[in-house]
Amino acid sequence: MAPFGETVLLWRLQRGLTQKELARRAGVPRPNLSAIERGQREVSLKTVRALALALGVRPGVLVDGIAPEEGGAGELSREAMERIAAAVIRKSALADAKEQALADQLKHLVSSRLRAARPVTKGSTKRLTLKGAARLSRGSDRAWLSLSSYPQAVIESLVSRILERGGRR
Repeated sequence: MAPFGETVLLWRLQRGLTQKELARRAGVPRPNLSAIERGQREVSLKTVRALALALGVRPGVLVDGIAPEEGGAGELSREAMERIAAAVIRKSALADAKEQALADQLKHLVSSRLRAARPVTKGSTKRLTLKGAARLSRGSDRAWLSLSSYPQAVIESLVSRILERGGRR
C-alpha cells in the first residue's frame, strides 16, 4: 500500500499524463496536484473523486494506495531482458509497448546515475551543484517509483546489463 500522493503519481505516470494534463482533467490547480503527489497537501473527498475520474480508476483505489499493475511485470524472459537492455543501449524503439515503457524508465534511471557520477565543472572547481543534485535525485526517484511493480532483482539485472554493455560511453 503506497501513500496517497505516490499512488496518484504512479497512476498518472502509468496513464502517460503530465501534471498539467491531469490537473486540467481533474479541475485541480497544477501546484496543488504537485503538492498532493509530494504528500504535502491533504485532499478533500471532492478532490479524490475528481482525480480518480480523471485517471479512470475508482476513488477507493487511490485512497487504499493500490498502485497500477503491470500485467506480468515480474515475468520477463531472458530474451525480453536482452531486448530491453539492447534498446536502451542503442536508443532504439521496441515493438512491445510494455517493454518500451520499461526501456524508457531505464534510460532515465541509467542516464541519471551516470550524470550523478560525473562532477559538473563550475568555474575552476569540479562539483555537482545542489540544484543539479536535487533534480537528479527527484528524477531517479521517479524512475525507481515507476519501476516498483517489477521485482528489484529484475531491475538490478537490467541496469547491470545496460551499464556493462555500453551505458558508460
